[in-house]
Amino acid sequence: MNEELLIADEVRRTLKARCEYSEGKFRFTKTKKLDIFLGSSLFIFKLDMEISFGHFQQDGAAVNKARVYILPEEILAFEDTLRKFPIPLPIAFRQCSRMNQNLVEITMESLEPPRHFALRLAAALKEIEP
Repeated sequence: MNEELLIADEVRRTLKARCEYSEGKFRFTKTKKLDIFLGSSLFIFKLDMEISFGHFQQDGAAVNKARVYILPEEILAFEDTLRKFPIPLPIAFRQCSRMNQNLVEITMESLEPPRHFALRLAAALKEIEP
């Protein structure tokens, strides 16, 4: 468990997120501010992105999950950064996007070391930060 705590702390710092532990999973929350224009009106939202990992394996891999929210105009840069990151996507990687005209919800799941998942996700999020 000590190694898992060290990894969780590293992931927390990498993602600049809040962390909690319960039921065998580390859960991280990162708030993203979204400015959405509808017609001539501006709406400002703050949504919590959820990231978690658990079910550690002997080789250091874990089940990593994330649910992030981005704007439609950010999707290409976000996904391009994920694909081109120096640590390649693992074979056990799944991604699903739900999109409407104002918001994109991306869910990701992988089986890999949590550090790799966090570094890749942090880079993609940084790419779309204002």
